[in-house]
Amino acid sequence: MERKIVNATPHPIYIFTHNQVYYDESVRKYILKPNEKPVKVIPQSGVLLNVKAEYELTDTIEGIPIFKLQVKDIDPVPDGDIVVVSAMYATAAKEAGIEGLNRLYTVSQPVYESKENPKPVGVLGLNKVSS
Repeated sequence: MERKIVNATPHPIYIFTHNQVYYDESVRKYILKPNEKPVKVIPQSGVLLNVKAEYELTDTIEGIPIFKLQVKDIDPVPDGDIVVVSAMYATAAKEAGIEGLNRLYTVSQPVYESKENPKPVGVLGLNKVSS
């Protein structure tokens, strides 16, 4: 049974395998091997999830402001078995305790073009957002 995946980020998600990358310890990043193509592309679904948030200043540590996220409004989770969202949306959804949290995922383990040009080109998979 194929699951319905909704990509609610503003861009396609390119999935690579561990065989297509190498881990460069000097930059602590997964680097794409030459001429590799994604094994899967999750297209942008046309759904963008937004959060209206405010940040409350709660402290200052050594001159650095420390804020707490205050969710004022959040778009509901759309239909789908797996809904890929931004880290900001995932954090706000957890904070707000919205329905559908168990269907949320974020991208996992970014893959970069090269050591010399550390531009993200994809990921190795998805992370399930835990409650």
